[in-house]
Amino acid sequence: MARKERRVTIEDVAREAGVSPMTVSRVVNNTGRISDRTRRHVQDVISRMDYRPSRAARTLVTRQTKMIAIVVPDITNPYFAEILQGAEDVAWAHGYGVLLSNTNERPAREEAVLSQIEETTADGLIVCASRLADDVLLPLIAKRRAVVLINREGQDRFASVVRSRYGFGYRAVRAARYLVGLGRRRIGYLLLQRGGVRSNLGMFVQAMNDLAAETNPDWYRTSLPTWESGYEAARGLLADHPELDAVVGGNDLVALGTMRAAIELGRRIPDDLALIGGDDILMAREVTPALTTFSVPKFEMGAAATRLLLDQLGGDARYQEYLYDEEMIVRASTG
Repeated sequence: MARKERRVTIEDVAREAGVSPMTVSRVVNNTGRISDRTRRHVQDVISRMDYRPSRAARTLVTRQTKMIAIVVPDITNPYFAEILQGAEDVAWAHGYGVLLSNTNERPAREEAVLSQIEETTADGLIVCASRLADDVLLPLIAKRRAVVLINREGQDRFASVVRSRYGFGYRAVRAARYLVGLGRRRIGYLLLQRGGVRSNLGMFVQAMNDLAAETNPDWYRTSLPTWESGYEAARGLLADHPELDAVVGGNDLVALGTMRAAIELGRRIPDDLALIGGDDILMAREVTPALTTFSVPKFEMGAAATRLLLDQLGGDARYQEYLYDEEMIVRASTG
């Protein structure tokens, strides 16, 4: 059995360099006053001996972990995966690692995760599309030094990355106007079931009323933001209401689940049923018919959130927002 090599310690480096362990620590953490000659000499020894400082020890000295924690509801959703890519790229470019927590769309799990992440675990926290109500979320993050919220208004307290126009209701209004303009009159809506986010159903119904289009409470149902939930909700909705000539899904995964349900029920898209989603994930472009949806700058949202977080860690305590726009992308699912 091969013998495991002993890890090089700070004492080993100090002994080889002929200096004290404190001097090595100051070189590693770039603290204290040390001559350039001594610093270069110690750095050469560190390189030659392949010394890697203990992260825990460095944190005790600098009070920095050089880690960012990111909490997302569903890592299997490509929407969040693209946000994470943007966040991680900026973090790594500035010398930070990323700790990822996936809550599987479970508010209780999100609450537990946010309770467990401490300052000794990560310097800053990005919470993406929280499923918690304000009275639960805000106390959990209030004492942290640096926090950024994605798709959640910061209430002038926490930096945020949010839609620039009308929040989540903007899509619903645009979708209603577009579908009615195509001659669709009986439109179903699968509202995303998410804690802490105000319902946009009211804006959708108001838009339909303004357009003199039909409305019916039985045409509106809730769905988790997943393909499976969208499929189940849509199958029930379409089976119960064959009169529907269009459906708006709360996001692309829900709309894609609706597409499968509609096809299984013999509905032709877009001839019998027009379909709109949201977020413009890759699959929305690849399915047949391709899905009409809303483009969202997902990568840049993650990158912007990390930049806002780094500003805070650098001492900028001003309230900041990154506002992004959405654009409807018309494809074959609406004709």
